[in-house]
Amino acid sequence: MVSAVSSQAATFNPVAYTALDTADNAKQPASNATPNESDRGPATQVSLSQDALDHLMAALKQGPDAAQQALDAYSQTAKDRFQAGIQAIHHQAELANVSFRLTMLDLQDTRQDTNKAGIERLQKSYDKMLNSPISPLVTLNAADTAKALQMLKDAGRTLPPLGPDVTYGFVKDGIQYNFRGDGTVTTRKEGIATSVEDQQEALASIRAMMDFMSSDIRDNSGARANLIAQRDALMGK
Repeated sequence: MVSAVSSQAATFNPVAYTALDTADNAKQPASNATPNESDRGPATQVSLSQDALDHLMAALKQGPDAAQQALDAYSQTAKDRFQAGIQAIHHQAELANVSFRLTMLDLQDTRQDTNKAGIERLQKSYDKMLNSPISPLVTLNAADTAKALQMLKDAGRTLPPLGPDVTYGFVKDGIQYNFRGDGTVTTRKEGIATSVEDQQEALASIRAMMDFMSSDIRDNSGARANLIAQRDALMGK
């Protein structure tokens, strides 16, 4: 049997700390005794509102059985409220989880739209590389190299230091200028192969990029509809 109310109740209502179980009176402090910490361990403390305490005091006047019934009733009420609170927390957690998953789908769809646009551009590059006739690489002479360097300067760019195996590319008017580490400058038509080997390597590279981007694209409509249904159910719609 629960034998004590909260320390506040016991302090202001000494009789409330009197034994409720008449068969165990010898183990309980008298009604005029001051309870100590060992008398009211955490396992037996019950916090009651003033209204509940008044009700319990009235029940005490009717006898220990009535008092115990009143205390049991308030204990059950407290448990019910606690469970209701836990259920509310779980409900909010479920709703937050569904909302988070919908947000992730939004981000995924945005990324997929970017990938789709990228694949479309790559496909145009692929088709151009595949269908355009081969256009050999051209090595510029000294005069044309000087013009190319001036063109680079006019565009607001500065040629960085280049190692022997490093090439700096610059595109203008559909022509790609390649500045090499040995000082030579070559040109090629942008997006057009300079040889059959160059064409095959470029096509393989473009196809690999398209395949990689395509692997991230999926239809999220079913998953989205399911999550929206879960959200509506949780919100009582």
